[in-house]
Amino acid sequence: MHNYTLEEIYVLTGRDDKTASLEFIPGTDSYNKYGSSITVTFLYTQDEREQMEEMIKTEPFTHSGKIKAQYLLYDISPELINELKDTGIDSEDIWSIAYFKGEAKNTFHSSEIRTIKKIPIQIKQLPKGGDFDWIYGFNKKMAESGVGMTPRQRNLYLALKLYYESDKLTDEEKKEIYNEANELNEPIIWEYLQIKLHREEISDEETKRLGALLTQKERNDMAILDKYLKQAGSSLKKLAKDNIDQAVKLLMKVGDFKDRKLNVMGKIPIYLDIDSFLHVYMRHVEEMKVNSHFEHKDNFQWATEDVLTVMEHVVKEIDEEVQAFFVEKPNGRYSRYGGQSVYFQGDYYTLHIESNGRISTFHKNRKNAAMAVKAAD
Repeated sequence: MHNYTLEEIYVLTGRDDKTASLEFIPGTDSYNKYGSSITVTFLYTQDEREQMEEMIKTEPFTHSGKIKAQYLLYDISPELINELKDTGIDSEDIWSIAYFKGEAKNTFHSSEIRTIKKIPIQIKQLPKGGDFDWIYGFNKKMAESGVGMTPRQRNLYLALKLYYESDKLTDEEKKEIYNEANELNEPIIWEYLQIKLHREEISDEETKRLGALLTQKERNDMAILDKYLKQAGSSLKKLAKDNIDQAVKLLMKVGDFKDRKLNVMGKIPIYLDIDSFLHVYMRHVEEMKVNSHFEHKDNFQWATEDVLTVMEHVVKEIDEEVQAFFVEKPNGRYSRYGGQSVYFQGDYYTLHIESNGRISTFHKNRKNAAMAVKAAD
């Protein structure tokens, strides 16, 4: 009978995250718990993966023991699924391993910039702001279902309700919309006037007010970009002098940015605001670095336009856990780092999420120098 070692399992399937169908030896603990066979992918922390890379350099393979796994079907209990993830399977219980034998790209060892394959879908906008009809309906359903919104989403929803159903505003919503002088709060009037502009219902006086708000927004955009450029050892004035094209490009990114929600459902919206965006991107996205100040920071190994999609995938892995965490600790801070870092397609990610769902830290972990990958923390 063939006895599988930890090294062999890693080389066969674990190294490239291949799906594995395991058959167990009758009478073993795994056979009695899970039945004759299960389908899994094997799980490793970054330290464990780097340790395995060292172990497979020495032959013959000799190590046995527990190996953690993600169960891929639905026919065993949640308790057993969690046991597979937390404790693992004894390698000596495995009779055979079936897996796809085609070559897989080992992205853990790659220093190349990767891209996500996308299928572009063209959407035609309705004339005269007609899209606001379904946007309001969608946001209204989210609000009624208790799905969390980002601050900007919430402001847009309140402005839309003010426009479509002002007579149905609750007392709580009115407190969010109006200030003590019974005037619309600035974030609400900004959204409300844009609705009227697109619906072609805006008055001359309202157009002037919207223009003033736009001018103020542009000043705010410049101030916040200047703040993060100074953290990088530069400034907007200096960058404009040294590289006006990059200064304009960064200002356009700031001006176009809207809160980006990274999870779909859940009471807590996990999102990036402009501070999160600039904090993450100006440290960890090569295209947005203005000098060598953050050269020791690890860059994402993804095309710039794909970074947000990668963040969405990482958040999807932990969303249920995040929601449960904030039910228990509503004022807490959710963190994943070190051995708890989140793995996605060859990289391990550290992140911190504040109690309102805002991501304050998100970056790819540094890889062991022995892995021969150009990386930095």
